[in-house]
Amino acid sequence: SPIIETIWDKDYRAEAREQGLALGREEGRAEGREEGLAEGREEGRREGEVLQRAMLARQARRKFGAETAERLAALLEGVSDRERAEQVADLVIDCASGRDLLKQLERLAHADPVETSD
Repeated sequence: SPIIETIWDKDYRAEAREQGLALGREEGRAEGREEGLAEGREEGRREGEVLQRAMLARQARRKFGAETAERLAALLEGVSDRERAEQVADLVIDCASGRDLLKQLERLAHADPVETSD
């Protein structure tokens, strides 16, 4: 009968709607988790890069003084390449003077030499 069909249609539509909403919520949660993880990884990577640059500047400050460390920090601004950071760490250890360190860094970056007073 039309009344039974109408009631059944309403019940079926209501149930289908609830199932669709539940599925949508679950998909939204999963997508949100993935986005959160990706954002967290990116934030962690950026924080690690900042910490790495700060550590290199600290090592340069202890070995060569504040002026060299400040110049090193400026040269490293925006550097996110791990291999490059490792090369800089090796140079901090290997170079005998702040001037030598800065010249080696500029050679790596293909930049004009920076004058230092070390």
